[in-house]
Amino acid sequence: MSAKQLRPLAARPDNLTSMVFEEIRDSIVDATIAPGSRVSEASLASQLKVSKTPVREALLRLRHIGLVEPTQRGLQVISPSVKAIRDAYEFRAGIEGVAGRYAANRASTEEHENIVLLAEHSLAYAESHDAESFRHYDREFHSAIAAASRNENLRQAVQDSLVLTSALRERDAQTSGDSVACAREHVSVAEAIRAGNPERAGSTLNEHILHVMSLVLSSKPGVNTAGLRVNLVDTGVSTNIV
Repeated sequence: MSAKQLRPLAARPDNLTSMVFEEIRDSIVDATIAPGSRVSEASLASQLKVSKTPVREALLRLRHIGLVEPTQRGLQVISPSVKAIRDAYEFRAGIEGVAGRYAANRASTEEHENIVLLAEHSLAYAESHDAESFRHYDREFHSAIAAASRNENLRQAVQDSLVLTSALRERDAQTSGDSVACAREHVSVAEAIRAGNPERAGSTLNEHILHVMSLVLSSKPGVNTAGLRVNLVDTGVSTNIV
């Protein structure tokens, strides 16, 4: 464990597990729990002033998501790597592309309009340089599409993937990115879903996430990313990451 300590939680029993999960996740993102650190139920429970049960459940989810990994000595926080970022975003691109296709076919008119509205909000906040609000609407936009897929397994997989990519981006990549371009891609995806065009919705969403991946990877200083290539055919973008 890192020398830093987590703060005790004052939680209600009905949401204790979620609070423990969020606290450990946030502590990984801000490196209170350093990359490569070993994590144990007993130590975390002691710091958070909770029983081992919610910590165990939180660690199981974090392992499933990919923020902690098993070793011979137990669990440890994953270390920064280009491969971890690439794998996370490529997986997310695949499952969200499928979610976009299903959403175009299955979403209600109300859901169509909500997805469009979320995309427009993300663009407005990107253009006003409000990064925190942009990130909020970015998450809401992707979550709304996953929910509109009408597939609970897919929705949960997208939510877990959002947690992983967001954590890796915030912890391991120093980038402001191009939020305006990304938000415009949100609008394109939303319009394809509202038009009921599953192929266009799926491919545009897939390409959007790969574009974000290229921004994240290209921002990493001193990391050899030779050989990685992202081709965004429909948008005409071809990004070599060197």
